[in-house]
Amino acid sequence: MNATMADTALGDAGVGSKDLAYPAVTGTRDLRIDYLRGMIMLIVITVHMEYFSVYSYLVWERFGVISSAEGFVTLSGIVMGMVYMRRIREKGFKDVGWKIVDRASLLYRMNITMIVLIFCLNMLPFIDAFTVMNFVDPFTQKVYPLFPSSEASFKVLVKQFLLLRAGPHQFQVIGLYVVLIMLAPLFFWLMASGKTKLLLGLSWLVYAYAWTTPMRITGAQFEYAFPLLTWQLLFVHGLAIGAHKDALLNYFSEGKGRALFSISFIIALGFLFFTLNNPNPALPDWAKISMIDPKTFYEIRSTWFDKSQLGLGRVINNLVLFIVFFGLMTRYWVVFDKALGWLMIPLGQASLYVFIVHVFWLLMFSLTPLPEMKNFWVNTLMHTTAILGIWAMVKNKVLYRWIPT
Repeated sequence: MNATMADTALGDAGVGSKDLAYPAVTGTRDLRIDYLRGMIMLIVITVHMEYFSVYSYLVWERFGVISSAEGFVTLSGIVMGMVYMRRIREKGFKDVGWKIVDRASLLYRMNITMIVLIFCLNMLPFIDAFTVMNFVDPFTQKVYPLFPSSEASFKVLVKQFLLLRAGPHQFQVIGLYVVLIMLAPLFFWLMASGKTKLLLGLSWLVYAYAWTTPMRITGAQFEYAFPLLTWQLLFVHGLAIGAHKDALLNYFSEGKGRALFSISFIIALGFLFFTLNNPNPALPDWAKISMIDPKTFYEIRSTWFDKSQLGLGRVINNLVLFIVFFGLMTRYWVVFDKALGWLMIPLGQASLYVFIVHVFWLLMFSLTPLPEMKNFWVNTLMHTTAILGIWAMVKNKVLYRWIPT
């Protein structure tokens, strides 16, 4: 990617200096993608540790009606598309197909290990893993057990674990990721055969059908939060973006990047306005506006932004925010990098590792009296400690030998 393209592609907002733009050569990785993944990981840590803190003002659906999951699935697809399509061109599809299968197998084994480990830890007399073994509805306070009873037969346990029908809800999106990667060889075969448009069209047809006729085809626990047939849309489109990244950047470098950025920015502002009207009682009045009636807000949100079915509003919101942030990073990379690059880039480059270890940080804090204090500044301290603690683990490659990155 040349310097001119870096200035204009997806991010020419019309102002700024070339001296601040993303450089032409930064190695084999795109640090903008790593940075965005790091931002997603910070949101994951904060939201899954359900303590109201200073971070909550930024990550509780503050920029739009999306969660960290949409970004994680999309960016994971983009990275896979970038890496494996390059390998397909260099070594052929067969070699890459087996590498993808190996990756899916590794992630599946890791998922099973997480489930078994949490189940076994809860059997220790000094550990109560309630926080990661149950889901508590924030509105009704109804408790949903996510693991079979410790009195269940060995056969039942094995079946539930192997079919991913148990596990921490904070980790469920990884189950979705495992299944999507298992399907990825088919997606790459279609793209390598020049049938990317067909793949995207089929993806939309499956999404539309599943949105109007909800179904959970795998029976796995993750489908209660992330139904495969709807959430595949983000992953498939992420793969296509990553696989054709250079072509997309070339297309938008021809003066079209500015218009796309401007349109996306305006739409993103609309989503921002909508989400700031969220009547969430946990947020103080100064952190929200009340120009939309609460009943109307919830009706729109449930119709177009339902998370479990990946409402169309979430898809569009996710897309425009990606364009806006990627564009701003392209134009003002030096500013972003100097501000928080030291934190975001390492977290993003080890996103799977972060996703794994953050569950145990959550479990660790749940065993202390700190969450029960329900103190804003104590909560902020817990979030900060977890974020910096996990960052330190990444920088020092703690347990990298056993935990995939």
